[in-house]
Amino acid sequence: MIEQNQTKSDKIVQTDTFDVAIIGAGINGAVAAAALSAAGQKVLLVDKGDFASFTSQESSNLVWGGIKYLQSYEFWLVFKLCLARNKLMKHYPNQIREIGFLASIGPTAPFGRLLGTFGTLFYWFIGLLGTKPPASYSASQAKALEPNLISGRKAVKYYDAELPDNDSRFVFDFIRLAMHNGADVRNYTELVDAQHSEAGWTLSLDGKDGKQEVKAKVIVNAAGPFAKDVSELIGSETKAGLVFSKGIHLILNRKLTDSYQVLAFWDEEGRLFYVLPMGDRSMIGTTDTRVDDPKTEVNDEDREFVLRQINAQLELEVPITLDQVVSERSGVRPLVVEGSDDGKAADWHQLSRKHVIETNPEKKTVTILGGKLTDCLNVGEEIIAEVKKLGHNPKDPGLWFGEGSQVRKAEFYGVVASLAPQDQAERIAEGIWRRHGEVGFDFLSDDLEEIIPGLGITENEIRHIVRHELVTSREDLLRRRLPVKMARSDKEISENKKLDQLLVELGLN
Repeated sequence: MIEQNQTKSDKIVQTDTFDVAIIGAGINGAVAAAALSAAGQKVLLVDKGDFASFTSQESSNLVWGGIKYLQSYEFWLVFKLCLARNKLMKHYPNQIREIGFLASIGPTAPFGRLLGTFGTLFYWFIGLLGTKPPASYSASQAKALEPNLISGRKAVKYYDAELPDNDSRFVFDFIRLAMHNGADVRNYTELVDAQHSEAGWTLSLDGKDGKQEVKAKVIVNAAGPFAKDVSELIGSETKAGLVFSKGIHLILNRKLTDSYQVLAFWDEEGRLFYVLPMGDRSMIGTTDTRVDDPKTEVNDEDREFVLRQINAQLELEVPITLDQVVSERSGVRPLVVEGSDDGKAADWHQLSRKHVIETNPEKKTVTILGGKLTDCLNVGEEIIAEVKKLGHNPKDPGLWFGEGSQVRKAEFYGVVASLAPQDQAERIAEGIWRRHGEVGFDFLSDDLEEIIPGLGITENEIRHIVRHELVTSREDLLRRRLPVKMARSDKEISENKKLDQLLVELGLN
């Protein structure tokens, strides 16, 4: 990796020439960097914020085949997403975990038990039986299975997968792979100008280490909801456009189910609505609101809507109120509108999370529009193919993704069990192995205990992350490299004096 300047300066320094410069380090940019660097390309990846600090940190943490797209008859898309889900589950057995979705069929559901049973069976078959088989329950069976469901409502259960940590942590795994393959990755680095000539691109960057000028043969625009802005900057417009759907989630200070499962409902507008696991707590959402600006935040209307939906769908002894919310998430889904950039789609609620890749041979640019985390491996492989079309010759990357060997997993769990308090050992072992694999052996110690009770995170893991994972701020660490700020309130974090002292020691004030 190219050494960066130690102090920020206005002096422009030309550092190197790259085969491919990728703009945007969300899930699309991260997988593109991992795939291309594994294929032998000299890669630069930059993001004006932290890695996965925008759209890719605001998802529902789900890896799913898109069962709702069956209602709009997008069978080919569902098939592709299910295959992508199956591949991710196979190659990320710790970071991605199969989970059941118990769907309560109430008056807002678009179908009854019979059609729901058929739909989940079809979903299982179209996914080539890649998960556990679905099930159907009478009202009494559903209530026995999940006591908080409303009495008298039947249910069906199907299976997809979820991220036990968080979406941005998963994105960073691809960043880490790209770094391992020699990619130069830079967060808090903005593309401010781009000039194209027969020799390629000259890019002006402004980052935390000052201004730099680099050269690249190809640009990959992976700026997510800001892809149009980057397209305008580099003078490479796309045929397809984007519309934005705002979705918010609220994380509660309580668990709404004792079982490891997702509770699925349909809100008052007939859209899917979930109770999802978030560490040792529950996350509820989401909304689906058309917005023009990708920069969003949770407002009072959002909160009231989500709380109204969840209280209407569960029989709780203690209703959910705003004072039980410990954190909030708000982001946009960039939805592709092909052949138009004005976003005036009459049925925009029906737009799917498919992705479109457009290549400009004259300018040597590739733009990724739309997409979702589930489809990320396909994006990486398609980007390699597009770069080949531009006259480059990437080598076969082989198996460029995945967690790697699981041979020492049992040994690791055994070592942790011998070092950690009995009531913490399993959480600590699962968390460290999931996030670091065999590297976790390097930072085990005799005083192995949770620094944040209930989350399986230790002091030495935090030290390792700050040292090796390009952390600049507390937000980088606690929100994106670790899921602390999603499962704990700001007040709970501030009252953790041991954590605060550690972060001050590490220079994260």
